[in-house]
Amino acid sequence: MTMRRIRWAGGFALLALTASACGMGNDGGSAGADNRHLVYAEFYPPIAAWALETDDSFTLTRTGCLEPLVQYESDGSLSEKLATSWDQVEPTAWEFQLREGVQFHDGTPMDADAVVGALTHLLEAKTPARSFNSDVVSGVEAVDESTIRITTEEPDVLLPYRMATPNTGILAPKAYEGRQIDIKGTCTGPFEVVDEVPRQSVSLERNEEYWGGTPALETAEMRFIVDGAVRATQLQTGEVDIAYALPVVSMADFEGNDNVGVSAVEQPRTTAMMLNNSRPPFDDPLVRQAIQHAIDTEAIAGSVYEGTVTPATGPFSPQLPWAPEGASPVSPDLDEARRLFDEAGVDPSTLSFELMAYVARPEFGDLAAVIQGQLGELGIEVKIRSGEYASFEPDVLAGDYDAFLISRGYLVDLGDPAGYLAADYTCDGGFNIAHYCDEETDAQIDAALQEEDQETRFETYGEIAERLQSEAVNVYLVHEAAVVGTTDRVESFEPHPLNFYVFTKDLSVG
Repeated sequence: MTMRRIRWAGGFALLALTASACGMGNDGGSAGADNRHLVYAEFYPPIAAWALETDDSFTLTRTGCLEPLVQYESDGSLSEKLATSWDQVEPTAWEFQLREGVQFHDGTPMDADAVVGALTHLLEAKTPARSFNSDVVSGVEAVDESTIRITTEEPDVLLPYRMATPNTGILAPKAYEGRQIDIKGTCTGPFEVVDEVPRQSVSLERNEEYWGGTPALETAEMRFIVDGAVRATQLQTGEVDIAYALPVVSMADFEGNDNVGVSAVEQPRTTAMMLNNSRPPFDDPLVRQAIQHAIDTEAIAGSVYEGTVTPATGPFSPQLPWAPEGASPVSPDLDEARRLFDEAGVDPSTLSFELMAYVARPEFGDLAAVIQGQLGELGIEVKIRSGEYASFEPDVLAGDYDAFLISRGYLVDLGDPAGYLAADYTCDGGFNIAHYCDEETDAQIDAALQEEDQETRFETYGEIAERLQSEAVNVYLVHEAAVVGTTDRVESFEPHPLNFYVFTKDLSVG
């Protein structure tokens, strides 16, 4: 199997809604003061000292510092990045030809030894990356100075997708010498990290020797602003030029501001209420199905999200080729919910559970309150607990929780649904928040990872999605759109559906 541009049929509307208007100027903001400088408001601060096996790698890729071997394009295709070609030379072995002449920011060459060292470090992480770990990859070795070979435990037709994830970004050997990852001078991208204020900001300067050509911006800053309302305010005042994951309600606030454009960007991402299948009451599928029938997803989409999203039909958006044919949202039906509770032998008025909602998603507070009200009609007590995602994740992964609101991208771990399904819905999945375990599902996902025929894989994904929805493994709420705002000085910026890239070579201000 040789390198090719791989894409799935279908896609996402990158600019589904746009709101712009007239009025407030960009005066008084640091972003607007320099036409060679741009400020981006990031909604998640790094929480793991830039360990690439964590989601910190996604943030580092957005800075324009970290680059992987393969690039995932907006249309779902794969293209060359630090590798120029790849070939499946054996059923369990792939070879990647590295781009020649690339240097890390510290001037050392990006050769096969450096790439092997970086990927081996990732394999040896105590908490492995969901997309690239020793359960899947058995080893990485240098074939010659510009070629590496990656061997897999089983045939893996999707390995190139794994090499497009930020987790597999390549850093210089120096990055791994200390107790934590050193990101200064160790990337290959168009921007170099020159300063960091932990959990507050990262300062960037362009890489004058960038292999892809001279970046348009001279300097840039990524600010970590968890509060969505603050991100919106700083965009209004011109303190930042690009802000991601703005509160939906803020779209109306920008009316009358000619200097800001706000767009709702469809994403391969679904918000769900994850249910802990490993303990009562959610270990009973009848209880889960009753909860599912008590939730009005259409009302949630229209009220909490003001119509910028669609009610969920399961884990996958229905227009995608791997979604079950004819999938539709579950209609709210309190009588059916009561019947299911009765069949389960459970009085809903005796139920009480805690629902976790993390604050980085500004809409989750309202979403939790709506769910609390809807389930309250059956007498169910929902206790809402708000906080930062990092404080919730250990308990959630350990199964020490009841229910958890999460926005989950199903193409983030791997540019194919198999990565998401393996991580979230196999018995030993690294991100199995639902603590769901089904032998048939495990076998289907394992077979999909070895199936070269795309149509056959997609049929399998649809069957799994239908099972997850029918068993109410979780309550899938809405298929998402991210609200992204930019000032009128921003040029050559196109939101990526997976939010992999922000500070690209061509990003500029006018």
